[in-house]
Amino acid sequence: MIDFWLASSVLVVLGMLSVLWPLWRRRQHASVDRTALNVALYEERIRELDAQVVAGEISSEQRDATLEEASRLLLSDTDQPERRQRRRGAPWVLVGSAAVLPAVVIALYFAWGNPDGLALAREMEQGGQPESVEQMISRMERITQVQPESGEAWYMLGRAYLSDQRPAEAAQAFGESLERLGDRPEVLAQLGQARFFASGNQLDSAAVAALDKALELDPNEPTALGLLGIAAFESGDYPGAIRFWERLLVGMPPQGAGAQAIQGGIARARERMGEPVEQVQEPVGNAVIRVRLELADGLADEVGPDAIVFIFAREAQGPPMPLVARRLQISQLPADIVLSSSDAMLPDVKLTEGQTLQLNARLSPTGDVMQGSHEGHIDQVTVGDAEQVILVIDQAVQ
Repeated sequence: MIDFWLASSVLVVLGMLSVLWPLWRRRQHASVDRTALNVALYEERIRELDAQVVAGEISSEQRDATLEEASRLLLSDTDQPERRQRRRGAPWVLVGSAAVLPAVVIALYFAWGNPDGLALAREMEQGGQPESVEQMISRMERITQVQPESGEAWYMLGRAYLSDQRPAEAAQAFGESLERLGDRPEVLAQLGQARFFASGNQLDSAAVAALDKALELDPNEPTALGLLGIAAFESGDYPGAIRFWERLLVGMPPQGAGAQAIQGGIARARERMGEPVEQVQEPVGNAVIRVRLELADGLADEVGPDAIVFIFAREAQGPPMPLVARRLQISQLPADIVLSSSDAMLPDVKLTEGQTLQLNARLSPTGDVMQGSHEGHIDQVTVGDAEQVILVIDQAVQ
């Protein structure tokens, strides 16, 4: 910011000089012009008096007396030009204008300018990319404060909130984005997903309306297809769930964890319909996550004996929905836990060796994972790693 203020100061000084320069030049020219005019008038007066003497209109003594008076007036006018200028008063208007110019410029900048936006832009240029979800959220919140009409900024803030397991705030951010960008399928789908998580993995009417609108605009929107498939499955509409999930599979890598989860859901839906189902081959190898889950000192006494602990793993760069999860009583901690495909959130989700996931744990005094009080996380764990990771719940939920 120092270079900005230096450049601004230079411009203000130039502005002051542009006001004062004409005044200074005027004073110089006025002094020179007034002296020359008085001398010319004096010489003209001499010629006029000489002509009157020749014509016999005045005597030589009268001529000399008149010239003496004219000489005295000439000297008076040329010696005191500044006093006449001061009596006019106009120069002080310009001087006063130049004096208040810096204050006016600074006031107008803070009223119409965007100093916070400039500071944030400099910070983004010099600070690089955020290193954590918390830093990303902080930056995006500042951007939406500086540029509240940026729909893209609200959308990115909503995605950051979802990654931080804050679906209610994410839904509000996506709503702000829609107001500014209009109906866009990816924003509508994310809004539906946020409302789904915020309501305890249930699709309310507003979420369904957003997802239906997203598919109307983009029939292959993946988030909308996945969530509407879940809603259809839970309502007993198994053919509808299969249709949604089969459309979703078209755009997914066949060997990915997400595709395996959807294939498992389709198999479960066909099974509910009484159709023969081809068995899905279990992944070969030790596809588990070994965790030592602990609480920070004194935390158990702070929340009480009825608190619940949730531990879950999800794809770091994927949707916020956990792939596997487990629920424990606080009295069971510390505990050695092995998460596997048997802890999947969706039917037949399969963990694979070498898969990199994000591991999270959340402590909830009320038993509601969305109302957690403390949490802990590990950004990267590798499925199948023989070494046990230690996860400590020691951070207050913001």
